[in-house]
Amino acid sequence: MRRCILLFMLVFIFTPLPSHAFDYNNWIPLLPDTIAGLNKQGDPDGMNMERGGESWSALKQQYADAAGNDIELSIVTGSNAPGIKQFESMQQFSVETAERMVDTLEISGYNSVLNLDKTGGKSSLLIAVQDQTLVIFETASFDNENSVISLADDVALSKIADAVE
Repeated sequence: MRRCILLFMLVFIFTPLPSHAFDYNNWIPLLPDTIAGLNKQGDPDGMNMERGGESWSALKQQYADAAGNDIELSIVTGSNAPGIKQFESMQQFSVETAERMVDTLEISGYNSVLNLDKTGGKSSLLIAVQDQTLVIFETASFDNENSVISLADDVALSKIADAVE
């Protein structure tokens, strides 16, 4: 019995813990200086998280202009990363009312979900550049489908996807 416990303890101590799948710092050089004419505001905010053998990474960057328009760009990866479950559930349906539109679409070859608030509230565009990796735009400054979708034009989606592999 003592040998079993000792063996278990040795295996536990000397078994390497899973390394983090990704480091958010790898995305920082891929952040554009401007999106839709809005400039970076401050430094990006990132996090690498590990818990229970699962890991995820997230990076956020604010963009704004003098007129008060703003965008938050987020990049996340990992099965439990913020936004992943939301994206998966939002892909299951489309809806349109006078105030809101949720639609699944393709942007630059990537599965995407547009969550548009037509009344000027916060809208989001979620783009799956890899399995369990999203580029997310959140803004209340753009209130029509084309202007929100065009935010993706200023971001190197394929480079972000390649950085995860």
